[in-house]
Amino acid sequence: MTPDDLRQQIELQVVELIKRKLAEGTMTEERSQQVSQVVLDTIKPGMTIEELYRAVPKLDDTLPELAPIVLPIVRQYEEEITQKAKQGVSELIRQGQFDAATDLAHKAISQDLKLVWGSGKAS
Repeated sequence: MTPDDLRQQIELQVVELIKRKLAEGTMTEERSQQVSQVVLDTIKPGMTIEELYRAVPKLDDTLPELAPIVLPIVRQYEEEITQKAKQGVSELIRQGQFDAATDLAHKAISQDLKLVWGSGKAS
């Protein structure tokens, strides 16, 4: 999956959520426009996977109705990337490469890892 695939998937989920909430009467037309605009302003075509992973969690900061879309993506980041970073840090420590382990840990914390989507690799 490419970053644009992920972005499009998120946008589609947002559209489906908006349509459902409008049909249920639990969202106003005005709110639906606000939600759409924030999503379009936050996640843009051409973003890298790293940029997407940093932007997506911001969506439900002001749009709590997007939590069901945001949380699985944050969990996926946590499972795929953070776990791989922990393993990498542990391995570097075992090898006595403490500076490299510290550097990798700082990158994981700041979400500044270069990601290879779907491979679970982080560097």
